Amino acid sequence: MSDVFLSYASEDRERAGRVAKALGRMGWSVWWDREIIAGQAFDQVIERALDNARCVVVLWSVNSVASEWVKNEAAAASERGVLVPALMDNVKLPLEFRRKQAADLLGWQGNELHPGFQALCQGVAHALRSAAPSPRSRRVVQPAASRPRWVVPGVAMLALVLGLGLYAVGSWRVPPAITPAPVTAAPAPAREAVAVPPPTVQSPVANPPATASAPAAADAPGLADLVVGTYSGDVIADSQGPSRSDVEVTITRIDRATVRVSSDYRRIEAVEVNLTRNGNQIFAADGSTPFIVDLDRSPPTLVFDPRSELAYRGTRRP
Repeated sequence: MSDVFLSYASEDRERAGRVAKALGRMGWSVWWDREIIAGQAFDQVIERALDNARCVVVLWSVNSVASEWVKNEAAAASERGVLVPALMDNVKLPLEFRRKQAADLLGWQGNELHPGFQALCQGVAHALRSAAPSPRSRRVVQPAASRPRWVVPGVAMLALVLGLGLYAVGSWRVPPAITPAPVTAAPAPAREAVAVPPPTVQSPVANPPATASAPAAADAPGLADLVVGTYSGDVIADSQGPSRSDVEVTITRIDRATVRVSSDYRRIEAVEVNLTRNGNQIFAADGSTPFIVDLDRSPPTLVFDPRSELAYRGTRRP
């Protein structure tokens, strides 16, 4: 049994391969029809894999919206409640699938931090009833795992050998090193050094820098300041109604790491979002509400899927 069955038009094989490899790197097993062994009945193998897969990712493109194979596979997945659609091209979906939100993979080239691919991963995780993988945790773990374990002991051993060598050389030269200068000259500078610090340590001027730094830290910009503003865009999919254009979403600051998201569209209810960051991607910290602001775009873009019932894509106004 595979975690993911990938449905696509044969003309899109190269793009489907990128999606399959990226989902595989997330830790999921992916089935697609290139794995059919010679001599097996094509339709029977696909039907068996489709029925056994835990979720079905359908790649909608110019080619797949006209493919009866893809539409039949999508219908079977929809009946089981395991359909996870993704848009590869800017196309109008077949009528029966328009009420299901689709991850936006327009122009996607394989970047795992792409907002559309992150939305796809969240959809797959939801269908599998598991937590979505975190790109940030993978980036931290991989370098640590690749470090050789002998580095720290090796450095310690080298320091020990050098220390013993220097000690041996120094002890062998002790007679000529000690005789030249008496130690009597040292106390005078020592007294001067001791006499100077008390005024500086006890001076009341030491407190103002600490009090001055507190407001500076409080006034420092946070994640919320990076995403606040008004975004203009479209509801590209809605599980309870049609799509809608020219929808405004407003993000306001609550504190340095929390924002309030509201809209002039009644289907998007106001919600508070706690923020975290991965590079130039600002995410919802708890993962319960798909929320991604991509600061690499100019102007920044917003992916917002409240309650996973509708999909909003917008661009921040200047």
